[in-house]
Amino acid sequence: MYRASPKIAFLSSLIALLLTGCVSSVMGIATPVPTAPLDPATPTPMGMPTTIAEPTSVPTGTPITMPEDLTVVPLVRGQVTGRPFVMMIDNHPDAYPQSGLNRASIVYEALAEYGITRFMAVFPPELAKDDRQLGPVRSARHYFVQWAMGMGAIYCHAGGSPAGLELAESTTEIVNTDALRDTTSVYFYRVETDARFAPHNLYTNGAILRQYAETEKLTPTRTDVGYQYALPLPVEKRGPNASIDYFFLYDDQPVGWYYDATTNLYARTRYGKAALDDVSKSQLTTQNVVVMQVEEAPIEGDPKSRIDQKVIGSGKAVFYHDGLRADITWEKKAAEAPLLFFNADGTEVQFTAGQIWISAVPDLANIKES
Repeated sequence: MYRASPKIAFLSSLIALLLTGCVSSVMGIATPVPTAPLDPATPTPMGMPTTIAEPTSVPTGTPITMPEDLTVVPLVRGQVTGRPFVMMIDNHPDAYPQSGLNRASIVYEALAEYGITRFMAVFPPELAKDDRQLGPVRSARHYFVQWAMGMGAIYCHAGGSPAGLELAESTTEIVNTDALRDTTSVYFYRVETDARFAPHNLYTNGAILRQYAETEKLTPTRTDVGYQYALPLPVEKRGPNASIDYFFLYDDQPVGWYYDATTNLYARTRYGKAALDDVSKSQLTTQNVVVMQVEEAPIEGDPKSRIDQKVIGSGKAVFYHDGLRADITWEKKAAEAPLLFFNADGTEVQFTAGQIWISAVPDLANIKES
């Protein structure tokens, strides 16, 4: 099992020492959401609107002013000036709580093996240059690589499935940054504690990744990265407080969100309890939740019972924002194409300014709203 060498530890410490405190003003830690009233087992029975209000349009490529209280950097198409950092993050029970999901512009969640999901966090090129941990970093899968290819990303992972590694190593659409390869292992480190042990203890941070991108001159190669955004709706146009729960494979392992109309945030729950960030100790929140239906099936003959997911094509999805709900569709025309979302009338979805959380489930019937 890979462990950090003294060289790695020295480099990580040096970078952290030089750059600690250079925190971007837009990448602060989220304000904790009180967890006591957010128990999804006893939500206030309120229905959720089935139509989405007309958002305040933000044309692609036009400079916009984001709300000052945002704690993430949205990836606005036409304004992404560097390669985003895309990182595979562990979601095994021994990896919980994770670090850094609250700082991601976009979070993908999809099945890996045995009903356990994995996260793919998308961090902006302006990722804060500080030593707050990001991780634990885990392995690639073929379909996650395909999502990353649609963003021209610096793709960070620790090994992967045979198909995932083959694609990551062969495509020119991403910068393959594998923690288990000699050439890039120096940009990751292990944390050895009673609570953190291999393989659930591999991390990196913003200082290290920004130094990597600058040293290697990892310049952007495309201009279609990101989404269109809208300003948050005023309180009187938002939907009511409500809960959204769904499962990936087993109905006794639900995840979900509780929407608070006052804060306009969706607070994440994990198995009925508040899902936390390990650095801030606060509950994870987001402004946008997309649950998309993606066909998955076991890979025949795979010795580790891996699955594959059909993420190229199109399918159904549900979009939640500002307390509202809409039936939408997703589309990804090729491995190198971006993942896009469209309203029922064919127009492209505009996300509320903030983070986007995308969950890929086998069936939208797995969703429960209350």
